Amino acid sequence: MHITILGHVCIDHNISEHVTYTSAGSPALFITKIYQQFPGVTTQTIAPYGPDFTKYVKHTLIYPHKPTRKKTLIYQNISHNTVRTQKAINREYAQAVPISEKMKSLISSSDVIFFAPLTPIYSANYIKQIMKCSRKKSLKILLPQGYFRLFDSKNRVIQREFTEAREILPLFDFVIVSDQDHTSMNEYVKNWTSHTQVIVTRGDKGAYYHYKNKTISIPTVPVLVADIVDSVGSGDIFSASFGYQYFKTKNIKKSLQFANSIARQCLFYKADSLKITLV
Repeated sequence: MHITILGHVCIDHNISEHVTYTSAGSPALFITKIYQQFPGVTTQTIAPYGPDFTKYVKHTLIYPHKPTRKKTLIYQNISHNTVRTQKAINREYAQAVPISEKMKSLISSSDVIFFAPLTPIYSANYIKQIMKCSRKKSLKILLPQGYFRLFDSKNRVIQREFTEAREILPLFDFVIVSDQDHTSMNEYVKNWTSHTQVIVTRGDKGAYYHYKNKTISIPTVPVLVADIVDSVGSGDIFSASFGYQYFKTKNIKKSLQFANSIARQCLFYKADSLKITLV
């Protein structure tokens, strides 16, 4: 199974429930980390980055193969009682990678494609162009968290409306969001379900699936806040696990259960030392 993640990478400065550290971040890197523990999976990331990120890509295939920006996007994440506050720095270096024949080839050879931006820099037209290269049978998953983010004068993340949704959603088989991505997420989901299949993660309440008139709710076994080592990246790990299982089985319920299980296991480890048992 070959996976391509398009979007952003970043350097994370994390103050989490029981750990403080700096490491490679972004959905792309968390997806890559968890897939390194799955059998028969290879990953490729397409994202802008600078020379300050090269020490983090030793075990990551990333395109372009050399830095094309002066610096890399930085996110500062502070997690407390499962609530996260964020700042984003170096956003001026996070422009979309120019579309090339090499990029088109990477997309066209992918079994599963994740689009996971961390800022709203990717235009709907850009995504339309690149997704034209994908195979009809490939699984296409949108993780739109970056489209819900604006930034104030102190680089703090503030809420944005996902105005591009009507154009972008039909390009994907699934959109996966957190109920924390926007204060009006329920309204977004109601409007989206006629366009694409929607999965909403709800932390210790599990996840649910909506498409047209069909709803599937899958609970999870909650983890006590005192027992959570690090929750950063858990939503990305859920998304990666769902994509893997759904590509194999085409079973929504089993894929949600699998994703809940893997994401829950990862709460007991620091994000750069994940250990899981496939179930």
